Amino acid sequence: MKKSNIFVYTELSKLANGLSTDAAMAKQRLKSLAGYFNIITSKYFSEALIPEWEEIVLYVKQKGPGYDFEGKILCNAVHNTLDQMPEQQCVSIAERIITLHQKVKSEFEQK
Repeated sequence: MKKSNIFVYTELSKLANGLSTDAAMAKQRLKSLAGYFNIITSKYFSEALIPEWEEIVLYVKQKGPGYDFEGKILCNAVHNTLDQMPEQQCVSIAERIITLHQKVKSEFEQK
């Protein structure tokens, strides 16, 4: 079985370590780390973990970018989606990312 790339392990570690599962902080932490959803691409994951990452990314980008009344983009898809999510959903996303990180980490610990 092909392991995830070291890039994914490194960047996903940074993302997971910056997250919080505290309801009051989860949304803000996710928003401050939103760039990771654009730089970590699924092609660097093992085949077994690609669907999990793709589901997470689709979920946090589902609302698309935010626009003003003139049609100008106000914020990217991740920020716009997270702004509209209840805190508990943000906690759920953080937990899914942390779990995925553990799976990637275990790939590297296997002999």
